Amino acid sequence: MTATESGSARRRNPRGQGERLRADIIEAASRLLADPASPPLTLRAVAREVGVAATSVYLHFADIQSLVVAVADRRFSELVQMQNQAMDSDAGVTAAVTPRERVLAGCMAYCEFGLTHPGHYQVMFVTPLPMMENVPIEQTPGYRVFQQLINAVAATIASPEPSPPPDKASEAFAIATMIWQQLHGIVSLRISRPRFPWPPLPAQVTASITRLLPPSP
Repeated sequence: MTATESGSARRRNPRGQGERLRADIIEAASRLLADPASPPLTLRAVAREVGVAATSVYLHFADIQSLVVAVADRRFSELVQMQNQAMDSDAGVTAAVTPRERVLAGCMAYCEFGLTHPGHYQVMFVTPLPMMENVPIEQTPGYRVFQQLINAVAATIASPEPSPPPDKASEAFAIATMIWQQLHGIVSLRISRPRFPWPPLPAQVTASITRLLPPSP
């Protein structure tokens, strides 16, 4: 008996609610990818998870790669929101004060997200994502996270101009790249070697990142 024939099958969305089904498909795929040890994702497995026929999934995603990109893009958006809340909390929590503190808060949020969602982190930052030709790198999934880091680092570089001069922009990019490398190493190693006696995460992040940031003015 197929999923659509069973009593627990998902009810068909009313006309005009195709976007809701698309969102349900992405969320189902996200659940299946949450465990880094889960088997390779297939569109049929996602269809079973949602409770629809496989043809319904193909109406929204031509292949598994496009679905994985959609999952990654959604999780990137969640990471950006999490970092925003950490750096500029407006929910009654004391916000970071200095630019350096904002960078550290965002870096901690990055690591906490990755360690809380190891399967999704693997999809976002370990599994190769198809790079669309003729699409600027700034429009690829995840670049918003990196751009956010660049902006936070740029704020630590004192500049009286409304926008940083080219040399300062290049410096911010270079520092952000090195910070990302550090963060990725911290998260990846903690996921793959959980029994290693790692130092406390806040201390490790602070020690690693402050060495890369420019000195406080």
